[in-house]
Amino acid sequence: MAHAIFVAEATKRSLAVEVYSAGVFDFSGELPLIETSMTCRQFNTPPPKETPTWVGQLPLDSIDRFLVMEQDHADLLTSEFGVSTDRISLLGTFDPQRRGAEIADPFGHSSLVYERSYKLIRDCIIGYLDTTDDLK
Repeated sequence: MAHAIFVAEATKRSLAVEVYSAGVFDFSGELPLIETSMTCRQFNTPPPKETPTWVGQLPLDSIDRFLVMEQDHADLLTSEFGVSTDRISLLGTFDPQRRGAEIADPFGHSSLVYERSYKLIRDCIIGYLDTTDDLK
């Protein structure tokens, strides 16, 4: 959902950015979660692409900023993939309502949890875009 929301918000702002989305665990080749696509459509956001991507498939050296949901993800990027900590941020730290630095994965939960997660992620992405110098 974060990828879909980020692309939609960047498009609204006419930002020319390349946005990647990938998991720290390899689920490439798996089907996307229907709950993610349904939630995005519910909020008029084009859903993410068809199959998950693993972070090891990305051009890591060319990515300026990694926004992650959980500290464990940041730690794996650093320890397993050599990404420097100054290029990694917890997305939740950009939440204007300060609901916490980490964002829990809604996987396996109800549609209500997915909706809440969508809104939290959207608020954090807007907060990031409103405050970052990364894109200038």
